[in-house]
Amino acid sequence: MPLDSQLFRQTMGSFVTGVAIVTARDARGLLRGMTASSVAALSLEPPMVLVCVGHEAEIHDALARTPSFGLAVLAKGQEDLAVRFATRGMQHFADLDVAVTPGGLPRIPGAIAHVECRRDAVYAAGDHSIVTGLVEWAETDAGAPLCYFRSRYTELAR
Repeated sequence: MPLDSQLFRQTMGSFVTGVAIVTARDARGLLRGMTASSVAALSLEPPMVLVCVGHEAEIHDALARTPSFGLAVLAKGQEDLAVRFATRGMQHFADLDVAVTPGGLPRIPGAIAHVECRRDAVYAAGDHSIVTGLVEWAETDAGAPLCYFRSRYTELAR
């Protein structure tokens, strides 16, 4: 019997995730971003990551076709950026002052980590695509992560 999609969403929402902004250039060369919680390390040798993006997401085609993409792991207190880049029509950098990675992708101020990847493969998976990338550059900074749990942004308790 098929599982109800709402029950599946609630169940998977019990898994605490970090929050990242995935970034890429679109066909016109404009920087785009999307809030993502389906991000994972895929391999240590070679260093690889994966990100899942819905077929209907504004950034989907850019991410599936770009030669490179980035990830910025958000810090505690950056909920405003998470909400912005989860909102259709706001997933751009036109009005934000950001530095760039060696490959020209956004470095979001205050983020606790940045990764720049060469896109490797794109796999169709249900209503999403799984995009894999070979990590070519990374940096970390101090700070606590922004977390997502049961459809809410939260922090780690200490």
